[in-house]
Amino acid sequence: MGKVSLHKAAQLSKLQEVTTVIFDKNLNRIVQSDPLFEALFENIYTLTALNVFLAQNSMLDENFLHKLSMGGKEHHLCYKTEDKNNTFEFKFFLLSDSWFVVNPTGCYDLYDQLTGLMTEKNIMSLLKHEIKRAQRDKSQSTSLILDINHLKNINEMFGYLAGDYVLKEVSRILKKYTRGSDAIGRFKGDKFFVILYKTDAHGTMQYIQKLEEALNAIKFCFNDFNFDVELNYGVTLTKDKDLVHKLIERAHQALIKAKKSRTSNIEYLL
Repeated sequence: MGKVSLHKAAQLSKLQEVTTVIFDKNLNRIVQSDPLFEALFENIYTLTALNVFLAQNSMLDENFLHKLSMGGKEHHLCYKTEDKNNTFEFKFFLLSDSWFVVNPTGCYDLYDQLTGLMTEKNIMSLLKHEIKRAQRDKSQSTSLILDINHLKNINEMFGYLAGDYVLKEVSRILKKYTRGSDAIGRFKGDKFFVILYKTDAHGTMQYIQKLEEALNAIKFCFNDFNFDVELNYGVTLTKDKDLVHKLIERAHQALIKAKKSRTSNIEYLL
């Protein structure tokens, strides 16, 4: 996929603000700023202080979108850097419409090419931030691992193009019924990872019911072959002082139980 110009990226993202902050490399201080930068990064006046902040918040990699809370509203932030002779420039892009935007840095490893969902690497980066946010705000969030039941059988019976068709259709449903403030990624081949922001167990059940209704309403057909598609759900809530690998392990164990169960395709491991 070729690069998208910054102008085109701005068109694709309905609400985008761009801020360029310039540091004097010799004096290690800001020589150009603006109110947006000052609101996002309070009490940061030097290049060293900004780099420390980015490192502490796992934001050193400019290839990924990051989630920041400002004025009670969630924003999506990415940036580009330019190292010049005497100055160091940070160009920040503040995106407020949806997770599903083109990254103005021109990096496309944010999204899985087949499904259009976030890559595993990016969804894990967001999960790390969501755990910190949930702990800081004392709010609850839910994580789910979903997989497509018997996708291997579909691939073997009808071919891998049929499997790709199912992956794309399920991804389309996930995008349609997941809020813009939440995040969805492709996870380990036939699996998906969903982060539901400020959502408890009851809200998660309502979300799953919408997905199931949408899934049941579709007639999956490939090359004149009709077949059913079922999802399994492993669900867990964010715990106080949670770790990313522990949360994923709980969700995965819940998914294994759901796949083995004869009575339900949904399992919670809290």
